[in-house]
Amino acid sequence: MNNDRQIYEFSSYKRNALVQALDRLCQELELSPSRYQQAQERYEIVGDWLASSDERYLSSVLVYPQGSIALGTTVKPLNQTEFDVDLVCFLPNIGAKSSPAAVKGLVGNRLKEHGRYSGMLEEKQRCWRVNYANEFHLDITPAITNEMCAYGGELVPDRKLSSWKATNPQGYRANFERRAALRPRLYAFDRAMAKADSVQSFPEQQMSKPPLKRIVQLLKRHRDEAFSAPAMGGLAPISVIVTTLAAYSYEYCVTKNTYADTYELIVDVVRHMTDFILRADINGHTEYHIDNDATLGENFAEKWNIDPRLPTAFFTWHAKVLDDLSDLLRLEGQDVIADRLAKSYGATRDQAVAALGGHVRSLNIARANGSLLFTPSVGLTTEAIGKTTAVRSNTFFGD
Repeated sequence: MNNDRQIYEFSSYKRNALVQALDRLCQELELSPSRYQQAQERYEIVGDWLASSDERYLSSVLVYPQGSIALGTTVKPLNQTEFDVDLVCFLPNIGAKSSPAAVKGLVGNRLKEHGRYSGMLEEKQRCWRVNYANEFHLDITPAITNEMCAYGGELVPDRKLSSWKATNPQGYRANFERRAALRPRLYAFDRAMAKADSVQSFPEQQMSKPPLKRIVQLLKRHRDEAFSAPAMGGLAPISVIVTTLAAYSYEYCVTKNTYADTYELIVDVVRHMTDFILRADINGHTEYHIDNDATLGENFAEKWNIDPRLPTAFFTWHAKVLDDLSDLLRLEGQDVIADRLAKSYGATRDQAVAALGGHVRSLNIARANGSLLFTPSVGLTTEAIGKTTAVRSNTFFGD
């Protein structure tokens, strides 16, 4: 085995193992299928209740999900049991000249008429929240048709309920799904020569969800952990910024570049996220734009132009994400990797070990029966890859 081939085998083995671990970690941290179904049933019931009103403006109401539950990018909140389920309450019979406050009140009054919802209802700045204790809460935002949007967009109340703001959740979702369906290209290596001499389609079995969705989940969970300290309250990048930049970067990366494996793709997508933050110098002041390409007039970074701490916090966090991804490649030993996963992604030790999955269990068994090996640059393994050293028999985590 020549040296080039050894290097390729070592790096490929480690990166593929990390990809599988990160994929399993996302499965541990996302909304379960049963909880998703429960949330869907609940919001459909809310929609039926709103639509069954005698009020003519509510007769054609449509309630549909937006945000992470619609995109398949949910992550569990740190130290909480409840998920946010963001919903749009679309009222097609109301025009843009209507008062946003009055429209919001119309929806709230109907919810209050329901015996159960009245005790679960909480008014937020521009939406109504229905709280299901220890499960999730439904945030219901009223929306009307945006006749000025060529993409079929909608209008929602601004936070002061004084005007309407452009948005397009369904168009955003369609664009996101289109990008997620893009398949990266993979170098076809001649394993004997360790050369990339052709390009082939990316293997589908690398992750249990499209890579873009897993990347978004990893980024959001890393963000939640990075900004978990009380002193960091209010500075965390909002999910739509993280999701949008990842989606724009993913499309760029998979259409422009070719990768050795999924881990290389993940790192490159994260690296290029900042390329899609638009900056303008306005009288010596930097103004930021992260536009929704599904409608005109929606800038997800509008708060950055009010509070200069927000872009600073984003760029600092973004650099930390890249550092942590690089560090994972340098770590040796599954126990060490489990510790780092737990620390970086706010997971418990059990969740991190579960993410490493059957690989950890096979290492435990191998160590117990004396067949565990150590390979430079790979760490503990049951496979004889390159030069290996036998590891003495005891349990993997030193128990």
